[in-house]
Amino acid sequence: MARQFRPERVEYDVLTAHPDAAEAAVGVTLWATAAVDAVDPAPLNGMDALKDYVLAMVPRLRDFAEHVTAPNGEAHAPALRYGAYLSVRAMIRDKSGLALAEVYADGRALFPGELDADLRGRINGLVNVGLPMVTRAVDQGAYENALESLMKARGVLNAMLQAVMNMAVSGPEPVSRERLAAALHVQPGDLESWYTGRTS
Repeated sequence: MARQFRPERVEYDVLTAHPDAAEAAVGVTLWATAAVDAVDPAPLNGMDALKDYVLAMVPRLRDFAEHVTAPNGEAHAPALRYGAYLSVRAMIRDKSGLALAEVYADGRALFPGELDADLRGRINGLVNVGLPMVTRAVDQGAYENALESLMKARGVLNAMLQAVMNMAVSGPEPVSRERLAAALHVQPGDLESWYTGRTS
């Protein structure tokens, strides 16, 4: 029997700079919820039905992105509009707050347990190309280049941390805050500086 999914709300999030100036300076960002829609909690039978439901959200999310960028309806260049699409997402959650899916205005959709293909590619590039180039730059005494590359690597690793933590707390059996904190070698109360999503 196919698993049933019951979405009950859609949260529309906007990508914002981290409130801490030092974190913002190195490109750390946070998702902030700007609007919430209650939706019909009719059951969806199976992953295919959930995927169809999620992809049907894309036009609404694009409208939201364009409204956030131009609240008065002014026309924008296609490049600016696409940039707006990358700065919003919709989180589809069930009654308990469990994330059923994450969808972006450019048509990408993530489901619990799936790693974004773009992020996967960035991580592979970092391991196979980026970090070896850092080592070469250090060996050649090009410390400024090495530091610049390390800052870019740090951004990729931060994105990976956020993605894995989102999956950890949004799966069918969410990992407790205590176990997450132990894995990160921090106190449970310090998780908010690491985790940009919500568990409820």
